[in-house]
Amino acid sequence: MKNASQRLTAALRLRQFELICTLSDTGNMRAAAQRLHITTAAVSKGLHEIESLFGVEMFHRLPRGVVPTATGALIVQRARVMLNEVAALSDEIAASDPGANDVLKIGAPPFIAWTLIPRLLSDMAAEGRNPRVSIVEGRLADIGRQLEAGEIDVLVTMNSPSELGGLKPDGFVIEQIGLESWTVVCAPTHPLALAPQGPTRTWADLASEKWVLPPRPTNSRMMLDHVFAQHGLRQVIPHLEAMNAITHLQLAQQGLGITLAASSVVAERLQSGSLVEIAVEDPPPPVPIVLVYRLKAAYKGNLAALCASAQRLRNEATSVVRKESADIRKFSSRKSRP
Repeated sequence: MKNASQRLTAALRLRQFELICTLSDTGNMRAAAQRLHITTAAVSKGLHEIESLFGVEMFHRLPRGVVPTATGALIVQRARVMLNEVAALSDEIAASDPGANDVLKIGAPPFIAWTLIPRLLSDMAAEGRNPRVSIVEGRLADIGRQLEAGEIDVLVTMNSPSELGGLKPDGFVIEQIGLESWTVVCAPTHPLALAPQGPTRTWADLASEKWVLPPRPTNSRMMLDHVFAQHGLRQVIPHLEAMNAITHLQLAQQGLGITLAASSVVAERLQSGSLVEIAVEDPPPPVPIVLVYRLKAAYKGNLAALCASAQRLRNEATSVVRKESADIRKFSSRKSRP
């Protein structure tokens, strides 16, 4: 047994483990070759070599592909463990590098990671600041703990009780950088979009609709509960419940219900016509978007550059709103002249 182990240690290469794991994932030599950027012949030869080293057949060759044998599945499982350990070792070595402290670690809910953070990083790059960045997406309950533990540098999130209510405020700066409005949307084929009714709906009109919503205590769910309670209505029981905002939009787009979405997330779909807005009386108020970071880290390095970019974007958005308001006032003035 010892001689066999020594022989394998001397002959096996990590690239061979990568090959069999990829082959197991794809189930096809051609697909594995494309993923590994080698030829199909090289995949076949590499598989033959590693089977010879172990002395077993690792994959059944079938007309439509390959399937691991029982022994092959065991070897693939152990190979994945070893590849993961190598990746973890690489990360630990990188983290021990003195330059690793230059990485800007940003935590955010997914919809902000999709919409706002790319704009912030683009603005930073335009100003000559292009640091290494690690973006941690998740629920604030999780990433808030990482901020408190010093594992991330800054949160970009909503300033609402459901989002920041659990954060210990001592020693942290909460800096507002914008507002996020919310929109009720549905598919263009949905009865609400087709019905020839008035320009706006009441919340009572929407109470019996099939809603697509996230679970509590997420911000949009709590916001909707609050709106219905304000209008003396029962809380909505979702017809479809899912965590991801893009999933909500996809389900709504298929005509499976209506949903409440952040305007920045749904903007492109509204513009393309794949979703339509349901105008509602007394819509939810906009929610402040904030940066949350440690006071002792303020005005330093990459975090200071991120804060500056956030304020530039905020000022640009404010300027656009002011210009649009001025244009509306001018148009109204001309229209009212005799």
